[in-house]
Amino acid sequence: MNKSIYFFIGTEAELIKVFPVVIECQNAGKTCHIIASGQNDLRKSRIIDFMKLNGKFIELSKETDIKKSAAGLLSWFLSVKKRAPRIIKKHFHTAELSGADLIVHGDTVSTMMGAFVGKKLGMRVCHVEAGLRSHNLLNPFPEEIDRLITSRLAGVHFAPGSLPTENLRNAKGIVVNTEYNTILDSLAWSKKMEIRTKAVQDIQGEDYFVFVMHRQENLMNNDFVRQVVKQIRALARERKCVLILHKITENKFNELGILDKLKKDIHFVMMPRVDYFDFMKLLEGAQYVITDGGSNQEELHYMGKPCLIMRKRTERQEGIGENAVMYSGKTDSINKFAVNYKRYQRECLLEKCQPSKIICNTLCRQ
Repeated sequence: MNKSIYFFIGTEAELIKVFPVVIECQNAGKTCHIIASGQNDLRKSRIIDFMKLNGKFIELSKETDIKKSAAGLLSWFLSVKKRAPRIIKKHFHTAELSGADLIVHGDTVSTMMGAFVGKKLGMRVCHVEAGLRSHNLLNPFPEEIDRLITSRLAGVHFAPGSLPTENLRNAKGIVVNTEYNTILDSLAWSKKMEIRTKAVQDIQGEDYFVFVMHRQENLMNNDFVRQVVKQIRALARERKCVLILHKITENKFNELGILDKLKKDIHFVMMPRVDYFDFMKLLEGAQYVITDGGSNQEELHYMGKPCLIMRKRTERQEGIGENAVMYSGKTDSINKFAVNYKRYQRECLLEKCQPSKIICNTLCRQ
């Protein structure tokens, strides 16, 4: 019986949602190996040390190899996908790989790459967070295409709920409803972790809200960015705003002449991206959150935290109509949400289920 499980991971966001599965599998006696595509530098993450990997960690490329453009990402994808089987075979015997489980997660280009590579090596591709659909090939792009292709290649589909499971009714292979997303388990682990970022330590106990805007479709619309920031500045006069400055956000705000104004505004606390565990502590302490992040939507739903989703379309249903409000297309909806945020507070769901254990048990039985 093959006791090894292989995890193909490209981004830190994937690592955040997969590490509880790694821990469960290791506790069940499996040897777990991570094959990192290099889309993000995973070695920088606190999670790598935290989960005490009992197998190998190999990298197919470096994040610095990727030119920061759509063309650069495509070129990197094609290059790494081509040479990945040869690199992997240097570290593992072909007999070990044949028929073994290769876990891919989510909807990034690395997810799709891992599925292609796994099939090439004769492995069984297992897709975690399967079945999410916007039913629009171009929104979000390329994520919807990544999901569809990965579903075609996967032999096991771990779907986080009844709707994703229904979306996979015609899929080949095994479909397992994990009830919730594995981020539920990640959140449970985060509650046990100490805060390392001083800025997050300093804001604890204060009255604040969190603002995150980093999606391309939002930042490409200069008028929209200006209008949103104007609304956020008005809200910040009532309670502090913690603004998470993704690099792409920082560049856009600087281009529009917004960044210097916000730096001088005493009502704003600006932070670069912090590690996952500290970010969850930051969200947990906020009165409410305004964000365009899909993962944030899930995390906040499980926390029961009021949030406004700055997107016109979402492939996730978690929290919609409960703790989460979809952006209406008019910036005055930001103020309406903030005034009434308390009505969207819900119970915390962290004790409801352990999706990672469901995944582990399935892999161990097969």
